[in-house]
Amino acid sequence: MYGLSSDVGIALLQKSLDAVWFRQTVTLNNIANNDTPGYKSKSVEFSGLLKSALTKKGDNKEELLNALSDVRPKMVENKTTSARADGNNVDLDAENVALAKEQIQYQYLTASLSSHISRLRHVINEGKG
Repeated sequence: MYGLSSDVGIALLQKSLDAVWFRQTVTLNNIANNDTPGYKSKSVEFSGLLKSALTKKGDNKEELLNALSDVRPKMVENKTTSARADGNNVDLDAENVALAKEQIQYQYLTASLSSHISRLRHVINEGKG
């Protein structure tokens, strides 16, 4: 299913990386459309969906993996009105801050995944290198 012996930690990191990548893409799209009249900014919902899916399942490894496989980040349009005359509601400053946050999250998650894989490799090699 997820490789590396269907490890729940790795599956969770993979889903989180996918969500952060998607969030970066949506944020960059918002920035690119800053000057598009009538454009409504979008965001990504993931944490709540993940929490909901995981709290419905038990502690069984297979149930957790199945719950994780069903979770998908969801794009949501921000329908709030804009103070701008052209109807665009992109807040460029907020989008840039969000992008920086997402880049930091992505770096953290890739470092966590790398560390997790290194620990597994160490166990597989019985501590020999």
